[in-house]
Amino acid sequence: MARNDIRLRRNRMQAGNIARHRNYGELLQRHEREQKFRRIFKLFGYFLVVAFLIILFVIVVRWEQRKKEKQNKLQKQTTSYVWKPAHR
Repeated sequence: MARNDIRLRRNRMQAGNIARHRNYGELLQRHEREQKFRRIFKLFGYFLVVAFLIILFVIVVRWEQRKKEKQNKLQKQTTSYVWKPAHR
């Protein structure tokens, strides 16, 4: 058998293949619904990732601000006095 014969035999219309394409409109609608669901699911996933990153960023910024405030507070409390002994 030549290459063309094998290809034609594979693509020959059979009862099973014909039955698959009878309800093509319904299959197309189902596919479109699935695609919409996938798009919505992807958008929701991206939204969750972005929201998580924003929340993480806000937490880190606040943590750094508190750290700086504590350092400033400690510096104000521990003022550097030079102790000079009294002369006798």
